[in-house]
Amino acid sequence: MAKKDIKGNIIAIVIIVVAVLFLAFMLKGNIYRAAVKYEDGGGRKNYELKDDALASYINQSLPNDESLDENIDIDQIIDLSQEITSKTLDFSFEYKDNEPLKAFQNGGANCIGYAAFTAATGNYLLKRFGMDKDWEARPKKGKLYLFGNNMHKNAKDGWFKDHDFVIFRNKNTKEEIYADPTAYDYFGVKRVSKRQK
Repeated sequence: MAKKDIKGNIIAIVIIVVAVLFLAFMLKGNIYRAAVKYEDGGGRKNYELKDDALASYINQSLPNDESLDENIDIDQIIDLSQEITSKTLDFSFEYKDNEPLKAFQNGGANCIGYAAFTAATGNYLLKRFGMDKDWEARPKKGKLYLFGNNMHKNAKDGWFKDHDFVIFRNKNTKEEIYADPTAYDYFGVKRVSKRQK
């Protein structure tokens, strides 16, 4: 009888662990947004895409959907910008080129290059779909707060003194949507949360 109880307990524990892992995976965006907050620490250089090869690559990366031109919204622009960045670049601290064309040619970037590439792609798509009068994408350097604690406060220099992300901003309403292409690439998190002071 004791062996049956042990086997039953092990099965129950395994089922519970699998269920918890499944829930954590399904709610990873919500968990990340609850735990990590972003603070705008100033702008980075915003690049305009002028290279025909890169523009052509972005256009070829778009879904083959004729209704996209008529029905696209800002959320789709942000999603596409991050998807194209994730598909195009490999993340590494070894990459030093932050200019989107150089990152495209090298095939990789650090968080600064990821944000610059995503913002440039976002602005290109906003212009392509006629939304650039209302929206803009800006790469930002900032601070991350994990459960309210500044993750950068003891970093004097180096790669962890700040973290780059992108703010998509409505020019009329001043609405801001925060996106971190690095978090998207690693965790699948499409949006991140602004730190409320």
